[in-house]
Amino acid sequence: MKNLKRRKFADKAAHWTITFGGAATVFIILVFFVFIFLEVYPLLKGAKVLKQSTHPLNGEVVSIGVDEQQEIAYSAYKDGDIEFISLSNGHAFKRHHITGLNDSAIASIDNDNNHLVLGTNNGSILKISIDFSESFDKGERTVLPEISEEESVLIDDEKKGIDYITSRGGDTTKVTVAHTEDGRLILKSTETRSTLFGVEERKETKKDITSITAQYSLNQFIPPNSSPSQEGGVGKLKPGTTLAIHNPTNLTEQRNKLEITSLVLDHCMENLYVGTSSGEIFHINIKDKENPFLQEKIKVSNKTVTALCFLLGDVSLIVGDGGGGVNVWMQVRDEKSSSGWFLKKIHTLKSHNAPVLAIAPSKRDKGFVTAASNGTIHLNHATSEQTLLNLETKSIPTAVTFSPKADGILIADSNSKLVQWNISNPHPETSLKTLFGRAWYEGYEKPEFVWQSSGGTDDFEPKLCLIPLIFGTIKGTIYSMIIAVPIGILAALYTSQFLHKTLKTIKPLIEIMAALPSVILGFLAGLWLAPLVERIFPALVIMPFLIILSIATAFYLWKLLPTRLKGRYGYGVETLFLIPFIVGAVYAATQLNVISESLLFGGDYREWLSNILGLKYDQRNAAVVGFTMGFAVIPLIFTISEDAMSNVPHNLVSASLALGATSWQTAIRVVLPTASPGIFSAVMIGFGRAVGETMIVLMATGNTPIMDWNLFNGFRALAANIAVEIPESPVGGTLYRVLFMAALLLFITTFIINTLAEIVRQKMRRRYSKL
Repeated sequence: MKNLKRRKFADKAAHWTITFGGAATVFIILVFFVFIFLEVYPLLKGAKVLKQSTHPLNGEVVSIGVDEQQEIAYSAYKDGDIEFISLSNGHAFKRHHITGLNDSAIASIDNDNNHLVLGTNNGSILKISIDFSESFDKGERTVLPEISEEESVLIDDEKKGIDYITSRGGDTTKVTVAHTEDGRLILKSTETRSTLFGVEERKETKKDITSITAQYSLNQFIPPNSSPSQEGGVGKLKPGTTLAIHNPTNLTEQRNKLEITSLVLDHCMENLYVGTSSGEIFHINIKDKENPFLQEKIKVSNKTVTALCFLLGDVSLIVGDGGGGVNVWMQVRDEKSSSGWFLKKIHTLKSHNAPVLAIAPSKRDKGFVTAASNGTIHLNHATSEQTLLNLETKSIPTAVTFSPKADGILIADSNSKLVQWNISNPHPETSLKTLFGRAWYEGYEKPEFVWQSSGGTDDFEPKLCLIPLIFGTIKGTIYSMIIAVPIGILAALYTSQFLHKTLKTIKPLIEIMAALPSVILGFLAGLWLAPLVERIFPALVIMPFLIILSIATAFYLWKLLPTRLKGRYGYGVETLFLIPFIVGAVYAATQLNVISESLLFGGDYREWLSNILGLKYDQRNAAVVGFTMGFAVIPLIFTISEDAMSNVPHNLVSASLALGATSWQTAIRVVLPTASPGIFSAVMIGFGRAVGETMIVLMATGNTPIMDWNLFNGFRALAANIAVEIPESPVGGTLYRVLFMAALLLFITTFIINTLAEIVRQKMRRRYSKL
């Protein structure tokens, strides 16, 4: 009775222990899934407004700005005053009058990161810098605005008002381009150089470049066959040619016909873009300030070009038009173009359905804010082609700015109101398109799948497409399974059905291979195997043929041996007779390495692969990874497959042999089908091992995220990418969460594959259990 109670208690204890263990396993897996998903979920959320506030202004505003912490904003008024406003309470605590204006008024303004360049109504320009400094007193931080003015400079000798102005400056060079109210385009540059004796030399250049924009427009009404010598006109001109105006009257008429509506200059001070009322953009090359020329003219819209602005980095040009269209253009390489480049539209954003009045780029990423005459404000991101926020005001915006940390938008409107939106927009560059589709990145000739998470400059455009990593994972898995599956299954078949019992101690030795750390295998593959393969590649090409020949020779000689001699050894020991022949074939192939390279590859196999097959050979490539990772997967497939084949009922094998089937026929037609559920499980476990492999892929490949099935170049897998980049990624940042998304993809993929594999295994088990 006591023994019965003990057994019942032991049964219940075992039952609940196993149940608890299984439930705990499932719970832990769910916890891992929930944790990973919670890290990924913020990528799926868009931008949102945290707070909106409105503050009064005291006049007609032409430009606004804000400090990094969004504590102080400034507004520049048309009458020449600059007012500083505390955004915490809306009070104006400081007002500064621009002394350099004298009796003139502001006619146009260019705001480059709080460096204001003012164009006046009497043809002068004035540069003002606004800085924000911080001071600490008894632990309290105070932000103090500072203003500095430069002397007013006359840019137009005729003292006409400046309608549009753009200016950029560096340590030694400053360039300003102004469009006057009578239609002239003036370029002014100042360059300071130091001589060998430390004396500074200042060189100023002022040039009227109106004729550059006029030359193409004049061609619209000049007969094609007219000659430059004909009175009152010019002939057809090519880009970059100098225009000689023979009739000033025509030029004046053309100025009135061609209305310039916007200007923008890049920070290199080499490229000037001019927008017109006809929807065209003139690209003027001003690298040589004394000899600028028209590099390109392109039609960008059927409406007036109302706003031009560069994104961070000055590669992408934002174009806003009179119909509300917002597009991003970029210089793309073109061999047919005389300059080798041409302007091409690469991104289209949501339309305002009203003329775009202002554009404010982000100082942190490829985002920007656009404002239109109907009061709509859009927060956009160029790379992901998303309009992240749609905001509205009750009146017409007159100025807009994007906070330095890209966490706030401020606009001044025609009702003398300053509207501020505090926003949360942590991951603007991610969307389904940028994560899993082709995106058109700066510097690329077409949309592509690209992974490049970091760069050497602050204006770098993150490229976070997961497709190259998924491709690399599939590529490495396929190449490793091509090696591991046939070797593992055939070795298991031979070991279970043909190998002599005294030699079956080889199975524990193969199982020990599975205990080798993958970091050791990766180390050997990267530092020993990859250079070896590179050195003896021609020998590896002829090696399979020599091995097959050696095996055939060994079989032939084995048959020639007397039966009495072969009978001394047990069945299955002939493998030992085969080994010396295979070793000899490998040795012969290595000795023929130089000869085979000369005969098969013309003396240089790298050049042959490149010229004949178009394949580039890298030392650390997919072939090396496939072999090494296959070596790591073989023990798993071999062990499970061998157990499945050894557990096939002996009565089935005996019955097959009794019916006259050979051992080989029995192994193929009876043992393999019966053991197929176990073999299938072995393959799936090996597949999961290959998919999740990290260190071998990390150390034995070039770790380059490229999409190419070439056996001789590298790749980057999801798991290896996580190992490489997660230590460098800021916690909570976009890269950090995208890496967790890669982990989530691996998790889900493994779960789905294992589930399907179990379903297939159960079906195969029911099918072959009736044998």
